[in-house]
Amino acid sequence: MPKRVQAKFFQGEAMEYNIVIIGGGPRGTYCLRRLSLALAADPPENPVNIHVVEKSGRFGGGNVHNVDQPHYLLLNTVSCQITAFGDDDAPARAEESRRTLCGYLQEKGYDYGENDYPPRALHGEYLAECFNWMEDNLPQKVSLYRHAAEAVDIKTAEQGLQEVVLDNNEKICACEVILLTGHSRNRIVPGSREERYHQFAQKQQQKGGNISYVHLAYPIASQMEHIQADQSVYVIGMGLTATDVIRGLTHGRGGRFSSGRYIPSGNEPHIILGSRLGLPYCARGKNQKTGQYQARIFTSNLVHRLIQEKGKLDFRKDLFPLILQEMEYVYYSTLMGDEFGRKYLQYLDSAQRQDLVKREVKSTDRFNWQDLANPLWKLEAARKSGKPLFESMEHYTDFVLKQIGFDLSEAKKGNVGSPVKNAVDSVLRDLRDTLRSAVDHGRLTADSHRYMKKTFERTNNRVAVGPPIESVQELWILVRQGLVSFSGPSPEVHANEEKGVFQVSSPEVPGSIREVSHVVNGRIHGVDTRNDTSTLMQNLLKRKMVRTFTSSDHTGSFEMGGLDVTHDFQLVAADGSVHENICALGIPVEGKLWFNAADARPDVNSNAITQLAYWSRSAVERIHRREQSAKPGLSRTEGTEEQFVREET
Repeated sequence: MPKRVQAKFFQGEAMEYNIVIIGGGPRGTYCLRRLSLALAADPPENPVNIHVVEKSGRFGGGNVHNVDQPHYLLLNTVSCQITAFGDDDAPARAEESRRTLCGYLQEKGYDYGENDYPPRALHGEYLAECFNWMEDNLPQKVSLYRHAAEAVDIKTAEQGLQEVVLDNNEKICACEVILLTGHSRNRIVPGSREERYHQFAQKQQQKGGNISYVHLAYPIASQMEHIQADQSVYVIGMGLTATDVIRGLTHGRGGRFSSGRYIPSGNEPHIILGSRLGLPYCARGKNQKTGQYQARIFTSNLVHRLIQEKGKLDFRKDLFPLILQEMEYVYYSTLMGDEFGRKYLQYLDSAQRQDLVKREVKSTDRFNWQDLANPLWKLEAARKSGKPLFESMEHYTDFVLKQIGFDLSEAKKGNVGSPVKNAVDSVLRDLRDTLRSAVDHGRLTADSHRYMKKTFERTNNRVAVGPPIESVQELWILVRQGLVSFSGPSPEVHANEEKGVFQVSSPEVPGSIREVSHVVNGRIHGVDTRNDTSTLMQNLLKRKMVRTFTSSDHTGSFEMGGLDVTHDFQLVAADGSVHENICALGIPVEGKLWFNAADARPDVNSNAITQLAYWSRSAVERIHRREQSAKPGLSRTEGTEEQFVREET
């Protein structure tokens, strides 16, 4: 029997207001607090009900930071750089246990320091505690309702309101709705390689074979439990999700690391990792920072001036040279000392800066972006026509192990001590907000936005958003002991119909053909609204209430996967009209806004918090306008009381 959350209305005047936050994970938690602060600062005359809808029922951490997940699944951010509160929120930050994840862990007696990478489950614990504290500290006349359900539709109702439909048949009539739904789960696209893998696996399963294609790796334990110890599994990708898969098939199978060796349980399958480059993600440098790097070249003021002068920017011509020079400045200041850094800044021309480097820095010590973007470039330059990059699997594996070993040595020097890790962390991580200001809301030309998405982001993710040292060290050990191997660059996966197994090989490595029983998609699903399995997204698309963001100009057209929103984060419909009181932020709007997967960070005016603070103030302002519009010519005593979507049937 459908139930509707009651909200009483006078004729033209509300007695109470419903605000719906769809998604009760990290961003939904941040949003609850920012909305609470906005309502306290400028309270409406009538009561407000905040409804948080979270399909996992885990309010605070959501599904990704599920408190019940295994502790071998780690965050890739140190505990002192994670918070749930804005820098301006003095009451919340008064207690160290709320101010940062680190403070919470120390108060609870967990053995994690400020520069350690804790389990995601403990981040979920912290967020759940913060969510509870937020509920206990709501302003007067503000109530919170938790809905352990999935939002499946939003329908336009009377009086400019929105009806949020849940999968438990509840309906909430709301004056404000915000979508903070987090990571998507995408369907297998017809005609894709993934569909071929899936169909082949299904065919073999019907014949009784234990063959599979795993399209979504999470939850790791249950999605991998059918993989047997005497089998091989090919993991597509070498990033964070692939790292979780490895840990699930080693730690999760009862193995353990001790004194630089892995002690197997005997339950581990053989794991083969594959990616375009054939190289794993780089380790995060040991954190040595207490603050955030301040730009000397790639500054927000310069970006603002470029936007004012040029309108749309070309990423390759206008932005990347600045990013590169900022990285060079940090790299050489670390390698050569501050005096060299000052000399570098004295030259305003890039050519003069390069002349300085050539005069004073040995060629083997110079910064080279290609070393980050494509560590195979020297091999590619030296290869003979028609020949593969590597002579054998042994040659290739030795090359990868040397790459991992060098990366680990730099990571252990730290994100201040290592020239390369300092440059990567300071510019590609600390200056994200500056890059966002140049990229967000279609400020790039379409062609250069495609380049940034398809080329620059690959390198950015591989070198700046990698796993902790611990995970990369474990990978190095597992490869040396033969439990993990690599596919080779540009891997190919084929179905061997005769043997009923998959075959993996690389055209760049002779003798790389191997048979595997299972193929796992070891990549996080990208934002792809059209193929998102979410019932809510599909219903909104079907009724043309939303559209994906497309950048179009004289350079071409580039469709992003995320939702199109205005500068005020309001959803844009297929016909270009704007839903004033339905908004979205975070991962669902990736493309219109850049790099939305990062958690809130303390003491840096975190973008994840400031966006939600702006939305909260705007939502409260719209409620006040609603109240004001109801007043002319009406008083409570003159109004006729009526109820809107009140019935329970």
